[in-house]
Amino acid sequence: MFFKFISSILLVIFFATYSFACTDPQVTSKSFTTQDATIVAHIGFISEFTVKCSSGDVSSLYAELGDNSIVPVAIIEKNHYQVSWTEDSKTARKGQYRIKIFNEEGYAAIRKALRANEPTSTVPEFFSVIVNYPGAYNGPWLRSECLAMIISVLVSYYAISTKAKIVS
Repeated sequence: MFFKFISSILLVIFFATYSFACTDPQVTSKSFTTQDATIVAHIGFISEFTVKCSSGDVSSLYAELGDNSIVPVAIIEKNHYQVSWTEDSKTARKGQYRIKIFNEEGYAAIRKALRANEPTSTVPEFFSVIVNYPGAYNGPWLRSECLAMIISVLVSYYAISTKAKIVS
């Protein structure tokens, strides 16, 4: 009798937990990056995404950035999320950044893998988003003061050489 009671309670808890979990997430995302790096030391990356589930709700989300750091995903409004980070402007690479997003269960599995010094690549992600970074403008190849110096040297050379031809 007691065994049936405990098993029925566990069964109810199991179905209650998984009936509210998000299944088959549909994700739409957009991203923003710093475009001008002439006066900044770090490039900012922002990914905003909307998650729609066929059934259930999204629990807390966590993002794995490229260096195996796990950060919580900010909730902007219902089903609308944002993750952001910065990188040094000298080391930020051009191209696509794949951000793995994990739900509560995935986050727990990631933490367990990190504690055991196991690779986190074996943990399945909830979904992923792509942030495209085309690069940032770092200023002109030749600064204006250098260009002015080169032009003044050329004008001086032309003037001196012309004077030398006239005098001789």
